[in-house]
Amino acid sequence: MTDIHPKEFVLAGVVMKRLVSGEQTDGCFCLFENRSDGHTKTPIHVHANDDETVYVVEGQLTAVVDGNARTLSAGESIFLKRGIPDQLMNRGGQPSRYLLVGTPSLFEQFLAEAGHELQKGEVVGPPNPADIERLTSAAPKFGITILGDWPARG
Repeated sequence: MTDIHPKEFVLAGVVMKRLVSGEQTDGCFCLFENRSDGHTKTPIHVHANDDETVYVVEGQLTAVVDGNARTLSAGESIFLKRGIPDQLMNRGGQPSRYLLVGTPSLFEQFLAEAGHELQKGEVVGPPNPADIERLTSAAPKFGITILGDWPARG
């Protein structure tokens, strides 16, 4: 069995602590506790092969799904269905903490390649060009399409 101690990663300026790995669930899901400092946003993207569920523990988070923004406060959740463009943002300047469940556990593999392990004493800030390159090159391998803008709705 895999190491069950939480491992922390950084992706798009968000610290993501793995609480339950795909190996522990036979690939059914993975669970992360994420922390944002209040100045983060993911790129607009589409997952082809996995869904995400987000539950806000503290602070606020804005989920933009198919171009429609919804602000989530502590105690609220949202299901992000595969095949629909989404983006998560915390641009309010206040820290937030939220749980992310990836089903199946594909997101965990993407995170290991697209992000990096949090180093002791590391100060997490906005992604640098190397972080962005790692994310954009890893995304297609895991069925994730990064979009430059919201697709037109017809």
